[in-house]
Amino acid sequence: MPTNVSLRSLADQLAMQLTSAYDPTRQVVVHGGQPLVEAFSRFGDRTARAGISLEDAMAAGVDILQGLFAKHGGSGNEPATTMAAGVALASTARAHVTANGASAPSRKAVIDPFPTQVARLAALHRVNRAATANLKLSEMLETVVAVVAETTASDACSVFLYDDTTGLLVLRAAVGLNPASINAVTIRVGSGITGRSALEGHLISAPDAHAHEDFLAHPGIGDEIYTSQASVPILLQGQNRLVGVLNIHSIAHNEYDQDELEFLQTVAGELAISIENARQYSTTDERLRRKISELGTLQRVSRMLASTLDLAAVLRLISEQAIDLVHAEAAAIFRLQHHAWESVEDARPIIEHRVGPMRDIIDPKDRDAIVMDVIRSGSARGGALAYTDGVSELFCLPLRTARDSVGALCLRLRPDVQLTDDSLALLQAFSDSAAMAIENAQLYQDAMHSVQTQSALVQEMHHRVRNNLQTVAALLSLQLRTNEDAPWATEIREAISRIQSIAGVHDLLSDKERLGGATVDVIARLVAEDAHSTLIPPGLTVRFDIEPSELMVPTRQATMLSLLINELTANAISHGFQSRSEGYVRIRAWADQGFANVEVFNDGHGVPAGFDPAQSEGLGMRITQRLVTSDLRGTFSISSNCDGTTALIRFPIAVADEA
Repeated sequence: MPTNVSLRSLADQLAMQLTSAYDPTRQVVVHGGQPLVEAFSRFGDRTARAGISLEDAMAAGVDILQGLFAKHGGSGNEPATTMAAGVALASTARAHVTANGASAPSRKAVIDPFPTQVARLAALHRVNRAATANLKLSEMLETVVAVVAETTASDACSVFLYDDTTGLLVLRAAVGLNPASINAVTIRVGSGITGRSALEGHLISAPDAHAHEDFLAHPGIGDEIYTSQASVPILLQGQNRLVGVLNIHSIAHNEYDQDELEFLQTVAGELAISIENARQYSTTDERLRRKISELGTLQRVSRMLASTLDLAAVLRLISEQAIDLVHAEAAAIFRLQHHAWESVEDARPIIEHRVGPMRDIIDPKDRDAIVMDVIRSGSARGGALAYTDGVSELFCLPLRTARDSVGALCLRLRPDVQLTDDSLALLQAFSDSAAMAIENAQLYQDAMHSVQTQSALVQEMHHRVRNNLQTVAALLSLQLRTNEDAPWATEIREAISRIQSIAGVHDLLSDKERLGGATVDVIARLVAEDAHSTLIPPGLTVRFDIEPSELMVPTRQATMLSLLINELTANAISHGFQSRSEGYVRIRAWADQGFANVEVFNDGHGVPAGFDPAQSEGLGMRITQRLVTSDLRGTFSISSNCDGTTALIRFPIAVADEA
């Protein structure tokens, strides 16, 4: 305590006033704050008049408060204790400043200077403006409690909203109360003055709240300091539905007049409409966000389903995503299976893919009946199914496309899952996308099966043609061996070479990896191998230089090209290397703006200047010219220089379908 005797005397008087105002035998901290405010206001006024500084007066006030709380109970951590101390010290400071002639801030100083009724109309305007300008409930309520507290000169104002789910009143906004209690404190309907007002649906004015029969201190809120309280139920007119309760509190004893109470009821009526609008906005906004999220999910799922044409992967994705969409327990895709000798009516549903825990059904026929009805009717259907470990709800949707039904998607729902209209619409859109994905994957699978079958047939055809051509070549070879020096022997050898070159291409194309065609370098190597065995006579050595090429030609053009390379090679051996012991042949190919270019060069004797293959009397040249121009729709040229003879074949590369 300060050593100043005058201050000690005044402090002792304050302590005596508080002792008489609050009975020490009562087991409460403070019953109403009016005596506390009056005592500390007098103390502030007297210390100022005695010339005692505000700092010393405040220090003495803190010591007095500590003694008071120690005697009656109270802790600095309790909202009520903190509120009482703050109010007491604020009263001391306000009175001390006023006594010294300064203008001290007070609640009255911030009240609208207009007449009371005008101020209340202005307050209603501010409440309406807050409600229409901001549909966020929390921000709107913060504005309302501040405006009501200011307009009614109350020390505190609060709004409790009724929660339909829990049946409790929840503190949603407040001024003058513990801020930590907002959204944390709940009151049962019928409990305390606030709860009684909500239960009975009418206003309760309690000038002495602590003496009211329904008074109940709410730990954590900090409302014990207030003497008077008025509670007004917030009711939605026309429906008489409880929305919440509006409270005002004052430290001083306040006999609320009729105009003040009517103002509170008007505010409560406006507040009911505003809160309902804010809730509707919040609900609509939430539904809109959920819809956007659902559409995003549906788009993502559709994109995933379109990312693969593998039927097994599509079925797995559909089952997994269906569970995620509605938080189901399990999902399965059913499709009909029937044998060729059975009618569609005799078909039975089988599970092609399932996701989630398996449970044993007491009678699978019950499930199959639901699935069959969904597939045949094309309408979604649900039903309870008995499992060995309990009953669960099964919901099935048809998987239909514009062409046909592709099956049914069945979901086993969790006990806490209820399908809303929005969920059903989302599932229907999902099932439509799923049905198209299944149909596309099935068509792709069927097409791949057809391609594989056709490929096998084409392979077999190439294999048989090769065998037949080799048989013909073998017969001609036998004929040649009987008289290799006959005048017609050369023509027979050329014929055998042509046949074997074609047979070689068919042998090459019988490989399933080359059904679509072959590269030119591979074809050229086959021709070179055949030339060594049939065209090159004894005493002649021919070196072939075949450059690697990535130029791919389809089946028909590959056959033509093998004949052409064979003819040009035979021409080089027969005419270019005549009377020589060795020769050189280079074959290369490249693509140029959609055209294939195949060049065959030999270092043998050249062709005459101005040679025209179209006018040649040789059979080989006529065959070459005809095949290039008629079959390949290209051009053929041949010319010689000092290095040798170059033949160039140029033709448009055909796609596989055209070939």
